[in-house]
Amino acid sequence: MDGGLIAPQPSLAELAGDVARLETEIEGWGDDKRDVALAYRQAIDALHAEALRRLVRVLRADPATAPALREAAGDEVVYAVLRHHGIVKPSLSERVETALDGVRPLLAGHGGDVELVRVEPPAISIRFLGACDNCPASRLTIDAAVKTAVRAACPEITDIIQVRA
Repeated sequence: MDGGLIAPQPSLAELAGDVARLETEIEGWGDDKRDVALAYRQAIDALHAEALRRLVRVLRADPATAPALREAAGDEVVYAVLRHHGIVKPSLSERVETALDGVRPLLAGHGGDVELVRVEPPAISIRFLGACDNCPASRLTIDAAVKTAVRAACPEITDIIQVRA
């Protein structure tokens, strides 16, 4: 440390941006070099995934460290890495968003969209946007498309509440 100052921590967006820039660079390489770089990445990912699995296994086994593990997983960078390696499952909000992504093309075809407003199990609140806002068929859309998609991905959600702007 220099003079007791702690260096600022990079954000997830900054770190992901660095990775994306390098991936773009690698895509421009010839097949042989690109294949070696991708194999190297896969080997490093496998090493990191196994190390993290072992670390998480040890921390979960000790009741005294479980709260620290949950706190660490609450950090956006730690969570993103654990998700990347399949060590933690997607959050309920992520699963709901993924389900909504599945109905967005249908809504977009009618000039609309849907926004997740709140997640409070067993309910979520959504808002229709664009042409879908105040559409007389919005109740039918919720019943036919949104509920089906959300319940398939998140069976713990039993109520879908439409809120207005």
